[in-house]
Amino acid sequence: TADGVIANAPCIVYGYIVTTAMSAAATTVYDNASAASGTVLFVIPASTAVGQYSFPVGVITTAGAYADFAGTGTVNFLVAPSV
Repeated sequence: TADGVIANAPCIVYGYIVTTAMSAAATTVYDNASAASGTVLFVIPASTAVGQYSFPVGVITTAGAYADFAGTGTVNFLVAPSV
């Protein structure tokens, strides 16, 4: 629901679950352990409906993962530590 750290160390993001529909603004996820900067890993589109969204292959981070919410909505991320 607000900008924040998803993982503060290298990890694998397998997808996300939207529990409250996203507003008319996108959410950007960065390869960064503490800020909304660096390499963009993926973007959750504006107005994404409630549901589970899985990637065919996990998204590997090198530093961690940080979500930058531009609007509103509630998202849970499916994450595992990187080996």
